[in-house]
Amino acid sequence: MSTLGTFQNDIDTLPDLELERYERIFKIYEASKDGKDFYMYNILNKLEFPDDISADLLDAYKVQSRMSLTNVSYEIYGNIESWWILFLLNKVNIPKLFYVEPGITLRFIKPEQLTLIYNQITRSLIYNGRHF
Repeated sequence: MSTLGTFQNDIDTLPDLELERYERIFKIYEASKDGKDFYMYNILNKLEFPDDISADLLDAYKVQSRMSLTNVSYEIYGNIESWWILFLLNKVNIPKLFYVEPGITLRFIKPEQLTLIYNQITRSLIYNGRHF
């Protein structure tokens, strides 16, 4: 394993993560002690979307009732794993970290663009601990 870590899907002894999983975008570091392997995510890294993300990639969703981000993710994407994209795109407008109140309009990546975005994030460069 390199000193910079390895993506979980590249480690044979760990299960592969689905494309939508937040953990998939971070490399894992390995440490061994007493014959056991330990794997750790670098939780100090963070991901941010640029402020000037192309409008062609985005759409809007108006929340009708108080919902968790996992429920909104399911409504938009058909899975609960993409909640983190909604949070990152809307964190300025979401006063609570996990619930969205009725009447809030959320920006979201269009479902047909998600694979492109996931792959770009995974291949992106890291500068000062941030993905760009």
